[in-house]
Amino acid sequence: MDEKQNYGPENELNLHMIIGLYRSYARLNRNTQRLLSQYNLTLAQFGVLEVLYHLGPMKIGDVIAKTLSTSGNMTVVIKNLVKENWIRRTVDPMDGRISVVQLTETGHQLIETVFPQHLNELDKMLANLDLADKEQMIQLLKKLNGV
Repeated sequence: MDEKQNYGPENELNLHMIIGLYRSYARLNRNTQRLLSQYNLTLAQFGVLEVLYHLGPMKIGDVIAKTLSTSGNMTVVIKNLVKENWIRRTVDPMDGRISVVQLTETGHQLIETVFPQHLNELDKMLANLDLADKEQMIQLLKKLNGV
């Protein structure tokens, strides 16, 4: 069992690439969680605050789509954000079956404090890549995702 299994050059590259992607994601996630925990925020809560900060009030279904969340998870996230008074949930006047969420003043102040720090952390984490590397990475990820 001392012999290393060889799956062929392409499979070896695939494995190394996926491991690299996972390690990068884990590092990004860990650093982001460290920052957010200082504000008692989860990554999902931060995602909602960020999308509302940049795009304004929206239907919960749109928030789910923009944050790549699930409806089950989002119900809890929204409930907790309302409880903390970071967002307000209202009924859509055009369709009473739909809820709209928006930042409260407290939520707006929070995301205005946290978001620049998040950008700073991203800048540190991605410092080893120059602009051309980042543009190439974006193109490669789009290609990987079939976009």
